[in-house]
Order: sequence, then structure tokens, then C-alpha cells
Amino acid sequence: MNKTLIALLITQLLTLPFLSSMAMASDDNHEESHGDSHEQGHKDEHTQKGPHGGFLLTNNALDLELKLTQFAGNTELRIYGFKNGKAVDINQLEVTINVQRLGEAPKLIRFKAEDDYLVSTVSVNEPHSFKLDVMARYKGAEINYHYEQEEGRTTLSEKAIERAGIKTDIAKAGSVELTDTLFGVIAPTAQSTVEVMAPYTGLVNDIFVSIGQNVKKGDKLASITNRETLQNYTIKSPITGVITEQYLKRGELASSALMQIVNLETVWVELSAFPDNIEKLAIGQSATVYDLHHHLNAQGEVFYIAPMMSGGHIARARIELKNPDGHWRPGMHVNSDISTAKIDAAVRVKAIAVQEFNGKPSVFIKSGNVFEVRPVKLGAKNSEWVEVLEGLSPNSEYVTENSYVIKADILKSGASHSH
Repeated sequence: MNKTLIALLITQLLTLPFLSSMAMASDDNHEESHGDSHEQGHKDEHTQKGPHGGFLLTNNALDLELKLTQFAGNTELRIYGFKNGKAVDINQLEVTINVQRLGEAPKLIRFKAEDDYLVSTVSVNEPHSFKLDVMARYKGAEINYHYEQEEGRTTLSEKAIERAGIKTDIAKAGSVELTDTLFGVIAPTAQSTVEVMAPYTGLVNDIFVSIGQNVKKGDKLASITNRETLQNYTIKSPITGVITEQYLKRGELASSALMQIVNLETVWVELSAFPDNIEKLAIGQSATVYDLHHHLNAQGEVFYIAPMMSGGHIARARIELKNPDGHWRPGMHVNSDISTAKIDAAVRVKAIAVQEFNGKPSVFIKSGNVFEVRPVKLGAKNSEWVEVLEGLSPNSEYVTENSYVIKADILKSGASHSH
């Protein structure tokens, strides 16, 4: 080979910059929970593993090995120190890390000595997508490191966001009502049903109404001839309502009830409550009643709970509903959500915002045009709201509608491209 060419190759090799590996990752089990690292957007193309399987932050003065480890249900960050390839006395090493997550204020993580490593005093939640400013002190010397890592993130243009119909809201404190769902049947109230009687025995001359007809208080119902005096008298409606039953016809002897009138402006919901429901029910609790097709719902209040259980271990509970347009018909089967408790949540999100991501309940936050998954621990929930116990900071902007678009884009592209 030409001597000049050989000399040129040697010169290029000697002048290549040394790539210092500065990265962090979890132990093998934790990495498996994330799936493929490239799909999740890790920046680990040039990383150097330490003796414990973590990754190194290197410096001529001190090397730090950082390792995320699952322990007792938490993810703790362990730090090992090395000088000239040898482990340092961990009691002489102090480390603090400033963590900057997307859309959140920086948080300081402190560490304490344990065995031959430092361990974080708080759990390091997923996603492990952040900027780290590491400040170490060893034997009077201060060493600083910086590291950035992305995971579960994607970027969309304004046009793409608009085209996908993505909507967002702000995570704030608020109440979450806990409900029990009970099934029941619409029934007329005890005070709304009237049996119309003939005050004197006589023949029915005429009937002016029919079943299903609405009547007002004072409307003429029937004409009767008194059998003793042979005088005619008129029976008028005692209430406003609808004719639901008619017992006699023209020419028959009226000696008992003529017809039934029911006022349905107010109805009852007769609910079936089992023992575990009864323990949570109380007079005055608010309720939302739905027809079985959810065409309409109405608000009511529990006003009666039976003192005794039936043979089938069921107790009756009642709700009163206003029924001005007659939608709630006696005999209609319904269900009802009874508000049994109210939780004051420090952070709550809309229930439709929660997606499953890598087998965990998650929401997607938005910062500018960047979206990122946030695994969350959930608490109280109902059909509208969910309490977030861990994983989401107050005032975070999160996706409420069409979040599946964000999920699909992250899984498809590993958040490595922009639109």
C-alpha cells in the first residue's frame, strides 16, 4: 500500500474525537418493560455500561454509574462512583440531580448512602424522559454532568393537530363523585293516584272521557242518575292527570269506582338495593336516572330506604323525579347512579383522556407541539372524572380527545420524527 495513504489513515484515526458515553438506563427487567429502546426514543447509540449494568457519566475526575432499579414497587435511582476504574468510598460522595421534565418545573432529587451506592430518596417515575443536571461532590471537589434522554414522545405540526381533532385541557384539583349504580322501575307516587267513586248508587248515563285522555281538575268525567232520587248528577275530576283505568260503561250500575286518574308530573323510581349498596346509601343523596337507551337523564334525590330486606336480600329505595313532559312512564326500566361519596382530588383528568400504554393507564401531555406519554396511578373515578394520584403534575396540559392518535404515532415512530 502507498506509504502516503497509510500515513494519512493513521493521522485521521488519531484525530477522531473521543466520544464520552453519558447515558442512563434501568436494569434488564426495567428495560424489558419499555419494549424496544429505539421505538421508545432512547438516545443510547453511544453508551458505556458500568460494572453493575447501569450507564456511565464520565469525567476525568470521577465517573458515575447510574442505574434505575425496581424495588418494593418503586423505581429508585442508584449511583455508584469510580475513580480511575476503582469504586470510591460511597460515604465520601454526595450527589444531587436536578430533573427537568417536559412541561414541568425542575425537581431536585437527593440521595443517601446505602451499601456501596447512593439511592434516591424518592421514586423516579416513568417516563424516563428528561434533562438531568448532576452535581457531585467528592473529597472537596465539585463535578457537574449533563444528560438528556427522550422516551414516549412525538412532535406534531399545528396542521396535524387540527386535522386529527386533538383537544386538550388543564389538569387541576377538583371533586370526583363516587357512585353506585342501581336498577329500578318508574312508578306513580302514592299521592298521585286517585280512584274516582260515585257518591250515590245509580246508573251511568254517560262517560265523557276515555283511557289515556288527559284531564284537568274540575273536568266532567261522567253523568250518573241517582237510583233513589232519580236525579242526575255529574262527577268531576278531583285532580289533573291522565285516565289510566275505566271500570264501568254506559248503562251499568255505579256502586264502586268508576275510573282511575294518575298525575305523572312527579314519579318515583323504585330501586332494588343489595346489602353492599345499602351500606353506602343515605337519605338525601343525589342521583342521576337514565333510561336504558340513555336518550334522557334526570336528577333526583333518595328520599326513602326500606327498613327491612326482602326474602331475596333486596331492599327498596326510592327517588323522586320531576316529569313535566311525561317521558318517565310507569313500568319503564331504568338505572340510576347514586352519589355515595365525594373525593377532593389534588389532580383530576377527564375519564376519556386515560389510555393504556405499555400495559399501564396513561395520559398524554402537551407542551407546545410536543406530546409525551405519562403513566399514571389512578384513584377515585366515575364516568366523567378520574383522580390522578401519581404521574401528573397540577396545571399540566393533557390530551382529552383523540389521544389515540398520539399513542399510535409514538408507537409507530418512536418519537424520532416531526410532522
